[in-house]
Amino acid sequence: MPRIGGNQDPAKSSNTDGLSGTSDTHSVPTTGDLNLSLNRNNIDTVVSPDGMIRNRDIQSSGIGRSKLIKLSKKAPVPQRIQLGPTCGLYALGMVMDAWHEKAPSNKTALVTAQDKSGMGKQYTQEPNDDRFIMDVAKQQGYTAVGEMFTAEGIAATARQFGYQAKTHHECTLTDLYEVIDAGHPAIVAFDVDYNGNPVSDGGARAHYAIIQGYFDDNGERYVIARHGWGVQEDHIWLANQFAESWKGLESTDFYGVPGDDIIPSFPGVSEPDKMPKSDLGNGRVSIKESLSAKIVEVIPQDKSFAELSHA
Repeated sequence: MPRIGGNQDPAKSSNTDGLSGTSDTHSVPTTGDLNLSLNRNNIDTVVSPDGMIRNRDIQSSGIGRSKLIKLSKKAPVPQRIQLGPTCGLYALGMVMDAWHEKAPSNKTALVTAQDKSGMGKQYTQEPNDDRFIMDVAKQQGYTAVGEMFTAEGIAATARQFGYQAKTHHECTLTDLYEVIDAGHPAIVAFDVDYNGNPVSDGGARAHYAIIQGYFDDNGERYVIARHGWGVQEDHIWLANQFAESWKGLESTDFYGVPGDDIIPSFPGVSEPDKMPKSDLGNGRVSIKESLSAKIVEVIPQDKSFAELSHA
């Protein structure tokens, strides 16, 4: 049964077509002082092992692609590896960890009691709040077993730990870049393929990630993401390909028939009160209004939300 947090269903073919061009012309991190120009017309280029074209000067000077990615991350978060269908809660935990690193008074917490034995995997910062993130989300009625099919549920849970949190709706890539430019991690949902990358599947493989930064290369815009699978620390995605997946979340069959208080994959577990309830028939509910093209921005009380152009 597909679920937020990744699933183990037979793999579906992923969308591997590179989408040319960028729909946004937002500024990228300045790296000119390190001779990291990304304009292919002005520099000598070389193909990196993964096929991405890069500046030859990076190779000759010892500044590798990992350094370029690091320089482009304006909102880095520590890794957490999720347990169960809990990707949204672990994404929130990563953001809490990032703010806790900056100021120890900012709250961070474990997702469940199982995390206690997972230092270095399920968490990297010692919690300063004894509550579990999943318990708080359950108490508010947003989840049954860790799934979070409403972006606002992530924001509401963050507020319970003393953070400000805003759900941005009907977002564009420009909005995403503006959140990142403010130095704030952006929690987003998308359909994930079997390699942990975006695919267009109408919400059947809905999953959460944090976008930490972006950069341009050879006329293409890329985003830098991290999520709870932990198969690799940073995922580098074509921005347009991510956006297609992010904006294409339509429905899920996780809850089966809404309102019957039965979750097919978890017998005996009741539906959460604040689950999406727009019945599309055939055991599917709509997640378009609750998840598609949303950004959850979570910040400490002493910060200000990013100012979005379309707001």
